[in-house]
Amino acid sequence: MTDRKPRPRKPAHLTTGRDGRGPGSGGAAGGAGDARSSGGARDSGGSLTGVSRSGLADQLAERLLDEIVAGVYPPDSRLPPEPVLAERAGVSRLTLREAIKDLRQRGVLRVQQGRGTFVNQPDTWAPFDSTVLNARALLESGYELAHELTELRRIVERGIAELAAVRRTDEDLDRMEAAVATMREAWAAQDLDTFSSADVNFHDALLRAAGNAFALTLFHSVDGALRSVRRRTVEENAELAERAIDYHAKIMSAVRRKARRSAGALMDEHLQETEDFTAALAASARARADEDATRTRRRA
Repeated sequence: MTDRKPRPRKPAHLTTGRDGRGPGSGGAAGGAGDARSSGGARDSGGSLTGVSRSGLADQLAERLLDEIVAGVYPPDSRLPPEPVLAERAGVSRLTLREAIKDLRQRGVLRVQQGRGTFVNQPDTWAPFDSTVLNARALLESGYELAHELTELRRIVERGIAELAAVRRTDEDLDRMEAAVATMREAWAAQDLDTFSSADVNFHDALLRAAGNAFALTLFHSVDGALRSVRRRTVEENAELAERAIDYHAKIMSAVRRKARRSAGALMDEHLQETEDFTAALAASARARADEDATRTRRRA
């Protein structure tokens, strides 16, 4: 098992204002796509020409989240003062407050009276907000998320496989076959993105075959994070990824035969392997975080 950190997505930085200073200078959300760079004018409400204040606040919230993921503002760090943040973003303070309110409602930020706005630990972020989940999946703590999602899947998907064996249609089987075939082809070509997507599509086909609307809604709310996490586990453990093809083929065969117990047992076995692996990744990530914290304290 390799022990490398995930590469976070490159943020659309808001940290460069008119003076060109970046995050290291004490600046914060500024510049990226702001009124000056886009040629638009900032009106009294802080919105770009042709963009509503609420739309601009949404964009600002997303970009702040990008910077949090990139480590510009790590967990428990304090954002720059409101006037600085608004100036660098090229928006009014009212628009900035709307963006911060959005991230507060999602559990990403907290405001401490008299102290400022702070970034929360990722495990307190909104659990079923797809945007927030996708961001969590890109963090080092995404390994914790991977383990938590796998635990959820193991709890639920055994029952889903059993229901699928009872309720599946020929169309459901066709979708499963297509997903397994794509996994085989993608693995042979080492196309990990396509492989990961087909892997998730197989489980989605089982969900649809199970015919439970609540389960379908639950998993669709975490679909983006599942795909991101699956891509990472495929990259980290080739043997586990290759074994997934065989497990999927066996589960599909059991579903085809309407062998309910066999389908459930195979799914449980499959996800137990994945859970064990993600647990090891999460433990390794926690150990690295503890080491980093110890080094930081020693330097202080």
